Amino acid sequence: MKKYKLARPSINPELLGIIRREVKKQKIPVYRLAKQNLKEIADVCKAIEERGCPEYLVCKKLGRGLGRGIFLHPKAKPILKGQVIASYAGEITVVAQNEPDDDGDYAFAPLEDFRLNKSEQLFWDKKFSFHPRRLYALKLDAQKRGNFTRFINHSEKPNIYSEMLSIPSNRLGLAPAPIEIIYFAKKTIHPGEQLLISYEAGEKSYWKVMNIKPFPMTPRTFRLSSDNQIVKSI
Repeated sequence: MKKYKLARPSINPELLGIIRREVKKQKIPVYRLAKQNLKEIADVCKAIEERGCPEYLVCKKLGRGLGRGIFLHPKAKPILKGQVIASYAGEITVVAQNEPDDDGDYAFAPLEDFRLNKSEQLFWDKKFSFHPRRLYALKLDAQKRGNFTRFINHSEKPNIYSEMLSIPSNRLGLAPAPIEIIYFAKKTIHPGEQLLISYEAGEKSYWKVMNIKPFPMTPRTFRLSSDNQIVKSI
């Protein structure tokens, strides 16, 4: 976990203008993060930078070749519906949209189907010569840099959901951002339960790219016991 202490996405300032332009051009409804959630994000960011994970969450190996999972500590207070979990953090870059991606296990594409002008292509896409109709996508990749959210597993019955929101100007030390993927509690998460989110690809596609046999999970498939050990419930 020490490697993954990036509180929020890492982005080149040169990209901000492109993002704002495309959000407006594509008429993408990106709402501002609510005022009451800004303090939650600020507190979680501080915890990530200091410890890698808020003290009420635990990262555990699941066994069975399933990698790691994130759990609510068995002695923690419940996480309430609508509470901020964290920003999905990683490195934000621009990639040619139809190029094969070998490192997409932990990647999102917050924006797609946009074009770059000649100077932008020269800066962001040195692999190809300029083409005015080439389509690009924004890539948010947590493969090499990110935070604990990259260990939140997939489920068809999740207790976490994501929203693409903007971070407005504030007095909490959070840099404003035109878009950010933020995880929230979909329902009350009880002590010992695993945090799970549903990826659009579904069960088979998700586990396939992870080179793992499809394994359906619910928040109670694996739990943390009172002594902080993994217990399989089914």
